[in-house]
Formats: sequence, structure tokens, C-alpha cells
Amino acid sequence: MTQPPLRLLPVEPGALNWNGHRLALYHAGRGRPVLLVHSINAAASVFEMRAPFKGLQDTFSVYAFDLLGYGNSDRPARSYSAEDYIAQIGAVVEHIGAPTALVASSLGAAYAIVAADRWPERISALALVCPTGLQQLGDPAGPAGWAAYRVLHGPIGRGLYESLTSRASTSFFLRSQAYHDPACITPETIDGFYLTCRRPGAYYAPICFLTGLLNCSVRESFPRLRQPIVIIWGKQATTTPLHQADAFLAANRNARLEVIDRASLLVQDERPEQFNAVVRAFLTSP
Repeated sequence: MTQPPLRLLPVEPGALNWNGHRLALYHAGRGRPVLLVHSINAAASVFEMRAPFKGLQDTFSVYAFDLLGYGNSDRPARSYSAEDYIAQIGAVVEHIGAPTALVASSLGAAYAIVAADRWPERISALALVCPTGLQQLGDPAGPAGWAAYRVLHGPIGRGLYESLTSRASTSFFLRSQAYHDPACITPETIDGFYLTCRRPGAYYAPICFLTGLLNCSVRESFPRLRQPIVIIWGKQATTTPLHQADAFLAANRNARLEVIDRASLLVQDERPEQFNAVVRAFLTSP
């Protein structure tokens, strides 16, 4: 029996076919197109992008999509790769049909960087939220990662996934890594992250993440980018600490940094007014 879609954004998702799989695609607003790309973790989905999706649609034509294996997109039993997700970004911006600005978070920002290097005519600007790929999560999985994946792609992995994505574990992740301000973590926030973990097939993509199969290096791509780039960092981020921004700024002179205080990894949800103001100013400046 088909389950109703998760209520992740305030609009119902449409569908985009990618290699025979359904990607959940969301859209609202009018104007210059902006595509939101969520991060990668066990509880990832467009839910983490709900604040920019709502807050930017008065100025822009805002799109968002769930990467394959997450949210309301299909969750096939397969191994997932960074190349899959880079290609999906390319497919969505091709579907949009006009040069598109990307707002992308964490490992999703690494995929956005490679996509922007590969399709510069499709991607006009990048707002990168606590990006990875230069130092962190930039090395391939290697034989050890693939060996771990083969072990976890079965009952052991399912058990580990169930433990990591319990309601208590989800709450701990949000409090210890995703947010700095405990007031941002309401029961509704926990539900939004937790419920997406309960869908059939939900553990296939996170197991690939845990074993390094989704790592993505931007060491070659990022210095080549010629699009305008703003890097937005939560000052109190711990998973990807602020000092990692230095390597990005040194690698590309087109990049500039905006630091938002009292925010951690999910700065776009924790301090939405400041975040949206930075993105709006960046995308509307001459």
C-alpha cells in the first residue's frame, strides 16, 4: 500500500524521473530560480530547508528536491554514490530550464560544487552552508569502506540504522550537532527529522554515507568555479567547525564568508531571518 507523502514542505511534491526512479520535486514562488539541496545524514530531507523555501519565495522561484533515498523520493535497494547525487542536481537544473542559483548544505554543498563545475551554464551562483569536500568527507571510501558496506548492507546494518534513528537518537543528534540553540528543537522539529527515517528502504542511502561511499572531493572542482560564491557558516558548528572555512576561502578568490552567530550546522533553520537575508542580498546584488 502506497504511503501518503511526508509533509516536509508547505506544498505537495511533484515528480521528476531520474534513471527510472522518482525524485520528489517541490516548487513555489516566481522570479530567478533557486534550487535548495539538503545535506546527507540518516534523517536528511528537504525538511531541513523549509525556512529558506518559505522565506525566499517572495523574491525567487524556489525549488527543492529530496535526493534519491531520502524524503519523499524513491528509496531503492541499491548502493548510492556521490556521482548519483551530482547527476540528480544536474537533472533538476536541466528540468528548471534556466540558469539556477544553488543553496546547498554540508555534503550536499560538495555535490553542488561539482555540479557547478560540470555545468556552469546551468548554475549561476552558489550559497554553500558549512560545506565539506576539501578536508572533511573528501576522500573515497576505499577497500575498507566497501568491506564495511558489504557487512552493513543486511541485518547488521538494519539494526545499526534502527538504533541510530530512534526518536531518542534523532533528538540527541539534533541537540549535539545540528542546532546550537535548544529552543529550536521542538517536538515538531524532532518529528520532521524522525518520521522520514521510518519509510521503507530508508536505511540504504545512510548506510552508504556511514561507510564513506557518498564522500565527495571538491579539491579540483572548487578552485575552478567562476560563479559568485557565498559561504554561510554557523559560528558554533561542531561537525564542520568554522575554521574549515579558511581552506575554501584560500582555494577560490570568488568566495566570501558570512558567519551567523548562535547557530550550528543547520544554520538555515536555526537563524532563518539572518540566513535568508544573506542569501537574498547575495542573489540580488549587482
